Amino acid sequence: MSRDSAQKEISPILAAVTLPHHKVSGGNSFVVEANDEEEQKQIMLDIAKAIKGDVTKTSNGIYLILKG
Repeated sequence: MSRDSAQKEISPILAAVTLPHHKVSGGNSFVVEANDEEEQKQIMLDIAKAIKGDVTKTSNGIYLILKG
């Protein structure tokens, strides 16, 4: 088995949609801070649709938009 087949493809994070209590820094991703959870969800949907990205929500409530 070659090394290439053993490696997993990693989707780059294009954006993160956070709330004021989240502390996010570093990296090359676009970070948007929403005022509340409703706004956070709407911003996430708008960005994901615009860039045709995949979305995942972390256990602490941050939405990550990944390259689709």
